[in-house]
Amino acid sequence: MAVERHEAVVVGGGIAGLAAAWALRDRDVVLLEAEDRLGGRIFSKKREPHWMTVGAHFIGGLDSPVGQIAEELGLEKIKAEGEMATVWMNGKLVRGGRFETYPFRLPLSLGGRISLIRAGLRLMMANRRVRRIIDDPLHGHQGFDGETVEAPGDPKLDGKTFADVLGKLHPQVESIMRTMVNRVTAETHEMSGHFGASVVGNLWADAAMLRETIPGGLGEVVDAMSARMGNRLVTGAPVDAVEHGPDGVTVRARQGGEDITIQADYVIMATPAPITRRMVSGLSEDKAAALDAVRYGPYIIMSAITDELGPMPYDDIYMVGVIDRSFCMFYNLMNPLRKAGQPRTPGGAINVHTGANQAAGQWDMTDEAIRDLYLADIEEIFPQTKGIVSEAWVHRWTHGYPFWAPGHLNHQAALARPEGRLHFAGDYVGYASTGPTSHSGYIAARAVRKALETA
Repeated sequence: MAVERHEAVVVGGGIAGLAAAWALRDRDVVLLEAEDRLGGRIFSKKREPHWMTVGAHFIGGLDSPVGQIAEELGLEKIKAEGEMATVWMNGKLVRGGRFETYPFRLPLSLGGRISLIRAGLRLMMANRRVRRIIDDPLHGHQGFDGETVEAPGDPKLDGKTFADVLGKLHPQVESIMRTMVNRVTAETHEMSGHFGASVVGNLWADAAMLRETIPGGLGEVVDAMSARMGNRLVTGAPVDAVEHGPDGVTVRARQGGEDITIQADYVIMATPAPITRRMVSGLSEDKAAALDAVRYGPYIIMSAITDELGPMPYDDIYMVGVIDRSFCMFYNLMNPLRKAGQPRTPGGAINVHTGANQAAGQWDMTDEAIRDLYLADIEEIFPQTKGIVSEAWVHRWTHGYPFWAPGHLNHQAALARPEGRLHFAGDYVGYASTGPTSHSGYIAARAVRKALETA
């Protein structure tokens, strides 16, 4: 059996691995992806002039690696202008405004209003603590040009559950909070207080900086990268084992039914934590324990093409939190195309998804049953959608999102740390959104480049 030789091997063709391979494209690098397509949880299909997606929507900021790559590839970027702070509950759509006004605008009982005010105040105070640490230049993120993606945090909040932070909730408010955390595949008692205060507290505050996308979906970035890098991005090549030593790394994989062996100077592991843990042997004790501690929740997502001829009530909305229905979030994917004063293109595309226990409870349903369930609830929220869905695409993600369980900060340094000639990138290294995840690939690539140039 022939043995290939490369300076660097990237294992995993999601956005972290692709960003790493792109950053090393002038070196001898090869990327191995187990599936027959690239992109990981970037997964979109064009339906001109619209598109469907069952994965990431946004590029994570114009200064993120995805934004930079799109710029280098000459891809157009567009911005969603629609409302992000919209909630549907008990037949009422509450649009826009600040979260602090929701106790007085949502259809709640008096007890529910009081409970939401109390929970909101506790959440606001916890979020301020989180923001002070994240925004501190000595401890927080260094930006996409920094040398680390290790996520800072509040140890006291990290030792609690998010349910502890919120306190006892009225059942109506418990449903609201569950919707907010299900979008990141967890329940309030499963995630840490620090993580909950960050992702829920920043849900609308950070939305403005994350609204850029690509016409045709983020899959356009993946396709353009693949066309530029050619056969150095290898699909259908599952890796069985990665063995590292002082002089190099051996990667054992399969392609086309045959075993292949690659000797590399350096390897960047860019697969989900459980897969990385399974493939790599000889990890240090704390690194192995850290990877074992990463928690993922499931997603079920449905994307649908609609064939309406005129305006829809959600044209100026991008995102709706949906309370007590079969999915937790509704997205109007075509909002970036709905510019004020411009003609409206007929048709559109919408998305809904759920996560955590709700997704697990639907997991064994057929795609057709999920489609019917979701469409019925979409029609309840927006009756104008009845009969206009021409295509629906249901997809399940086992490793949907890595949420932080209590005590996650104890493992964060080990998760981000290289081991010898092995570097690590992906959704678990820092915060799991498109920007930080792709940034982790850039950081790993920079370290590999420095080592190669030094050698």
